[in-house]
Amino acid sequence: MRLILLGDFHYSRMEQGTSDMVAARDNAYASMLERFLAEEGEYHISLGDLTHEGLPEELGHITGQIGGSGRRFIHVLGNHDTYSIPKAEILGITGGQRYSRIETEEALLLFLDTTKEMVKDDWGGEIDAEQIEWLQNELEQAGDKPVLVFAHHPVYDTTRRSTLDKLSIHPDYPIQAVLNRKKGPGFYFCGHNHANSIVARDGWHYIQTAACLDVPAVRIVELAQGKFRTELRHMNDPKLAQHIAGFNTRMKGFAPVADAHGELSDHELEIPL
Repeated sequence: MRLILLGDFHYSRMEQGTSDMVAARDNAYASMLERFLAEEGEYHISLGDLTHEGLPEELGHITGQIGGSGRRFIHVLGNHDTYSIPKAEILGITGGQRYSRIETEEALLLFLDTTKEMVKDDWGGEIDAEQIEWLQNELEQAGDKPVLVFAHHPVYDTTRRSTLDKLSIHPDYPIQAVLNRKKGPGFYFCGHNHANSIVARDGWHYIQTAACLDVPAVRIVELAQGKFRTELRHMNDPKLAQHIAGFNTRMKGFAPVADAHGELSDHELEIPL
């Protein structure tokens, strides 16, 4: 099984942008989206914040581009995606689900919604009781089978920056306790904090991927021959870097993160299952 993951993308309508900023945006996002979709995999997965303001125009533009590719695309809701319109309307545009499951021969894939709805001044994560109960049942039924969980927000006190205010699922929500009941290998993928980070704890590997505007890359995840493997596939292109530099420090609501790259150990991992 091979999965292609996209970190926080932050495609913006950029209503207040200059013509130069908009041109740089168009070039940068077209290039990054092309690289993402060019990778072969069973599923292409956005870890949330696919858009910057969650506007219908932003959601429609990006999902329209992806929809024409023929790729099986899954959009995990991010806090920026849910800023402007109700979640039901978002799902109507994207054709997605708020939370869902996919079971393959190799693993069980679980997709969570950790976002609030139309709350711009609190970008922290939460998870409702319905999902907690569903997640607990899914993990119990999975037994020793590997489980891959995909959510926008990290679990508190796991990956880099996840103890900072509004940079995790709030610790009052018992997701950590639910995850710790899992038998066998578990992998939790998230974005939100705009920094690469891989942390092993209590039988789980927590794998956080930086925002594309900070670290232009996609994350490859493979389960094959009894092994789990992940790595970053960098988009090393001076023209792309130039286009991103044309707007990333002037886009309202986005600020580059220092040392978003992390260490090599935050980029790649290979372990036996």
